[in-house]
Amino acid sequence: MLFRSLECRAAEEGANRFEISFSSEAPVSRWGCREILLHTKDSVDLSRFAPGGAGSLLFAHGMDPRYGKLPVGRVVRAWLDEAERKCRAVIELDTDDPDAQRLQGKLERGMLSGVSVGCKVNQWLELAAGDTSPDGRIEGPASLGIQWTPYEISLEPVPADATVGLGRAMEMETEREANSMGNITRNESGTIPAQSAPAAQEAPAAEDPVLAERRRATEIETLCRSFGEDPGAYIREGTSVETVRAAILDRLSQERTPIVGRSSAETRGVQVTTDEGDKLRAAATDGLLLRSGVFVEHPADGAREFRGMGIQDVARECLRVSGENAARLSADEVLRRSLTPDSAFVSITSNAANRAVLGAMQHAPTTYQAWTSVGSAKDFKPTNIYEVNDGGTLREIPQSGEFTEAKLSDAPVAVRQLITVGKMLSFTRQMFINDEFDLILRMVTAHVQAFQRGINQAVYALLKANPAMLDGDQLFSSAHKNLGTAAAPGTDSFSEARLLMRRQTEADGVTRLNLSPAFVLCGAADETKVEQLLHSLAAPEGTNSGVANVFRSAMTPVVDAELDVDGGAQPFYFAAHPSLAPTIEVSYLNGVEAPTVETETDFDRLGIRYRVYGDRGVTLLGYRGLVKNPGKA
Repeated sequence: MLFRSLECRAAEEGANRFEISFSSEAPVSRWGCREILLHTKDSVDLSRFAPGGAGSLLFAHGMDPRYGKLPVGRVVRAWLDEAERKCRAVIELDTDDPDAQRLQGKLERGMLSGVSVGCKVNQWLELAAGDTSPDGRIEGPASLGIQWTPYEISLEPVPADATVGLGRAMEMETEREANSMGNITRNESGTIPAQSAPAAQEAPAAEDPVLAERRRATEIETLCRSFGEDPGAYIREGTSVETVRAAILDRLSQERTPIVGRSSAETRGVQVTTDEGDKLRAAATDGLLLRSGVFVEHPADGAREFRGMGIQDVARECLRVSGENAARLSADEVLRRSLTPDSAFVSITSNAANRAVLGAMQHAPTTYQAWTSVGSAKDFKPTNIYEVNDGGTLREIPQSGEFTEAKLSDAPVAVRQLITVGKMLSFTRQMFINDEFDLILRMVTAHVQAFQRGINQAVYALLKANPAMLDGDQLFSSAHKNLGTAAAPGTDSFSEARLLMRRQTEADGVTRLNLSPAFVLCGAADETKVEQLLHSLAAPEGTNSGVANVFRSAMTPVVDAELDVDGGAQPFYFAAHPSLAPTIEVSYLNGVEAPTVETETDFDRLGIRYRVYGDRGVTLLGYRGLVKNPGKA
């Protein structure tokens, strides 16, 4: 650990008063980023330490079970030492509190050497590499706390480690504790060595109900006063500290407004960043994805540090940031404390699962997206789809003439209806202890790909089934003039398909659509033949190499094993571009294509449940942009 020396000396006002420095501009590394709290008159707000203010003097930020959040003294006054770039204060320990006197004895004997400060950072500036702070003193990359308010000073048994940021506690998502990295010295005894032993801690005794209530009221009062809330109603109604903390977090998240930061010379790359809680969630989410083998294009700062952590380590870090000391908790206790609906740990695991959904969508081995159209439905009720009867020709309108109204067909050509598909999976206590969260991400990926495969299967099942449409004729039939002569893929069969599609007409039966195939759809059995036909310079079946291949690059091959048949002739298909002729539509509820991942925690289950589900429909809209060749055995 790297220690920095901060001075402490006896104050002249009394034996129980000490003058200390409690913060400086020493940088601290947090999830891969240097964080520095600026110490200028425009940056530090010491109003909470003014007479009558809400500033407190605590021990170990109130996380020690013996001392809790009850103040062990008070801050007499605090000021900014601009020359040294430090904040200083005179503190007074409570002479009527045995615990406070115990701490004073350890200070006087040099057994307690750490000081740190809890604060709220209102504005952060991020400096990119090569940029400098507005006053030119600090070079990036770094995050600068340009407006911050100290709200409590703590006597700290473990001084801060500037390398990993140990000692920066966080009471709330929008709060940070400034680095103290301090060793206390007294004029009477000289400088105490930097690695003085911390005070021994006694095991906590069973808490008296009266003391428990007093501690609850004190914690709520400290929280509320730090954020301008009225603690009275919470204390009277018996509200828990966790509920108060959640309410304050919710209010802060609604009120927080991004502030654009600039240097005097409009420094490039300088911007206000998210708070520490957001940084933790982003870094931990990307770290879990990387650890599970999910590709992350631009990992968040600190993600590679979390990549090396187990799921228990992530949960402990979340508890630490929320103000709990989880270092000595068992794995079971860490899991129990992490399973609250609004916890950072549940949020991180949920974010990772949803990010896995996007990755699975991008890499699913499906092909229907290339040639089908996309639709949207607002509910699950069957919806009739009609086509325009006379849209093929726009008629001349004489001077002072009237427009004629386009008409829909009298009968629907298709019916659109959505269905819901999904599965449930659980992240159990055993998986938490065994560090197997990667199994959840793999299962989520598998379920999303199954959702995509289900659509793929339904689309190609329509082509293979050749169902009867609402006009009474089968999709591919002589009545629809889109069924070719049985043959293998070749110049002749491709030419016939092109001719059939070109001659298709509008609903009026007269207007030529002049469509041409944009895609060739075939099974894996015909893949090589089709690839040769679409990429050869010369006609593949010709005996003279000088005969040009007229279909070279004329269409896009779409190969899918769903089109393979078990025996006999292997059919293949042609499809027009979906913007020119509606064929098969894949529709989603309100246009949401990706499956939804929802997270649930409850008292009945020691774990997290996930449900993956999606809403989709596959509808055969029209036949004019499709041609089938039955193939030849």
